[in-house]
Amino acid sequence: MDTEEPVAPKKEKKDKWDKINILMQPIGGVITALTIALVSIIGSFYLNNKQNNESKNRLYTELMSSREQAESDLRKDMFNSILTTILKNSGTLDENILQLELLAYNFHESLNLMPLFDYLNRKIAQEKNPEYRKEYRKRLYKVARNVASKQVSSLEGVVLKEDFHIVFSGDSIKYRKGHSPELTVDTTFSTVFSDTVKSVQPYEVYKRMAFLKVSGCNLDEKSVNMRLDIETSVNEKSFPMVTQEFTIDYFQFPMIDNTRLSNDMRCAVVMTNFDFPMVIDLTILYFPGSHSSLKEKPYFDDVMKKLLLNN
Repeated sequence: MDTEEPVAPKKEKKDKWDKINILMQPIGGVITALTIALVSIIGSFYLNNKQNNESKNRLYTELMSSREQAESDLRKDMFNSILTTILKNSGTLDENILQLELLAYNFHESLNLMPLFDYLNRKIAQEKNPEYRKEYRKRLYKVARNVASKQVSSLEGVVLKEDFHIVFSGDSIKYRKGHSPELTVDTTFSTVFSDTVKSVQPYEVYKRMAFLKVSGCNLDEKSVNMRLDIETSVNEKSFPMVTQEFTIDYFQFPMIDNTRLSNDMRCAVVMTNFDFPMVIDLTILYFPGSHSSLKEKPYFDDVMKKLLLNN
């Protein structure tokens, strides 16, 4: 009986891809190892860099906090010292004006300094020497105008404003000293301020029509009597008029002395120049309440409205 001879399996011929695969297997292992090592190095570098940045930020924050605390303590001590000196009526009038200058230039955004200006203005009126009295009052007015100018400048970019000028008539120029300092003025100015607010509608267009009626002025006190009427309409729907009657002089500052309007807006009137018998310069400002003084707080309804719109 014949026996079958075993058939040897044929060797498959390897093509170029098989050869490439054989070569790439060890190379792939090397690449994988290098990749893991590289990722580890990059990750370690990233973490170290992040920790360094966090340490620097923490150090910077601590330094800034310490600096702000030191500055706050210095300002508090200066405020207490100056205010105590003025109210105790110690020091000369010249020193009191200097102390008010320090207060005004450092705290004008957070304090209503008008009572102090009025107080020193009354003390200046009691000065017997006319030359000193004139010089002291000039300094006082200069400080007040500088503070008002600083506050108006700080509102640049968010404020809408309009300038008005009261030009004296020929009869007014005939005014003589010794006569009544009250001078009748009958002038009305008007302007329109508009702003658009995002809401559920989706936008609310606020239109404010402002009427500034000037009824008179006091030439000795350099003050102006006026009434401010503001008509508000939202998307053509009218709301009750806001009316304020007041007297302004150099000692009213817009970030403190302003009229609160709906949607957390403010309207203020500033007297920038009182030059009798030539002209009185007035500026009416319209700006957001967020840029008013530090002592101003928004109404709860305004805060809730903004929070709901942002969500």
